[in-house]
Amino acid sequence: MENFEAILLYNFEKYPEMTPQDAMKLCYQSAYGCGHLIKNEEQALSMLKNEMENIEADDGAQLIEPIGNGYARLDLHKAKALGIPAEKICEIFIKSANEGQKGTLLPKIMGLEMLVKINKTPFSAEEFRDFVSGYDCQMISHSEKYRKLYSPAYRVVIEELANGLQ
Repeated sequence: MENFEAILLYNFEKYPEMTPQDAMKLCYQSAYGCGHLIKNEEQALSMLKNEMENIEADDGAQLIEPIGNGYARLDLHKAKALGIPAEKICEIFIKSANEGQKGTLLPKIMGLEMLVKINKTPFSAEEFRDFVSGYDCQMISHSEKYRKLYSPAYRVVIEELANGLQ
C-alpha cells in the first residue's frame, strides 16, 4: 500500500509554490495516469519532439518522479540531457496511456484534504476550498504560477516501463 500523502509532501517540499490546482493535477495523474488514450501516435510523437526541441536539457533533474499508483512523471529536461530519443519516450507514453492501470481519485483527494486540514500544504485551506468549489474532477493543466516557476515538461508513464531508461 502506497502512502500518497508522502508523495504530496515530497512535492510540496520540492515545489513550494504549488497551488491547489497543481496538487489536484497530481491527484488526478496518480489516479488515472496521463488520463487519456493516444488516438494518433504520429501526432503524439510530433508534439513530444517539438516540446523536447524547445526545452533546456537539465542533467541535475530527476528522470523519474513517482506519483503513486504505479505511475511516474518522466522529466523531459533530464531525458534530453541523457540523450534519450523522443521515439523511446513516446513508445513508453503510448503504452502507459493505452494499457495503464486506473485508480480512484477520491482517496487521493481525501489525502490532500487531510494535509490541508493540518496545514501541511503550501496553500491555505481557503485557497483549497475556493479551487475545489469549481473543480469538476477532470484533467487540468498546471497553474500559470507553477509553469513559470518550474517549467514542467514531462510525460506521465507507468513507472516500471520508465525504469529501464535509467
